[in-house]
Formats: sequence, C-alpha cells, structure tokens
Amino acid sequence: MFGLGGMSSLEAIRSATLNPARYLGLDKDIGSLEAGKLADLVIIDGDVLGNIRNSDKISNVMLNGRLYALPSMNEVGLRSKARKPFFFEGAGVHTPIDTEMVSHGHDGD
Repeated sequence: MFGLGGMSSLEAIRSATLNPARYLGLDKDIGSLEAGKLADLVIIDGDVLGNIRNSDKISNVMLNGRLYALPSMNEVGLRSKARKPFFFEGAGVHTPIDTEMVSHGHDGD
C-alpha cells in the first residue's frame, strides 16, 4: 500500500520496519538487522528493492531463532522436524495450502 501511495520500495520497507521502531523508542532492539538485536523475519525469493511486489514471495520464516519452510511451516535447519497441526486444522485434518499463490505472490493482480 505504501508503494501505491508513491513511496519507493526502500521507503516502504523502512515505513514498515525501522520507522515504527524509532517512533516507539525500540530501534536499539528491533526494526533492522544488526548483531544483538531481536529479529523475527521473513526470507523473500526476489529483489524487493527492484519490485516491492516481490515481498509476497516468502520462502522461509524465522521466529525466535527457528527457521520454518513455506508452505509446510515445518522447522528446518539444525532442528528439522515436521510441525504439529494448527488448532484450526483439528485432529488429523490437513488443510491444503495454495502453493501456487504462496510461491508466486500476487503477480497476476
């Protein structure tokens, strides 16, 4: 939405990350990637500076120092393991994920 409002890709990323951290006085702990800072992050398959729409192409998520692969959300890396069902999936129910949308973002929009 920031891009649709006329911001460059870099301005849009800063407006969603570093600027709010500065406003809240938390920029020493969050808002950018630096040694010693807290970081939950997404790994994107594409260049968001060249095209902000590439931010839809998430390949992995890191939460609390653990790396998860999309679309399965199985933990990968040092502690590879399959995830347990989410609460909304019910016991033994597998909710299909639209892998086409997850891997390609909204390029058709």
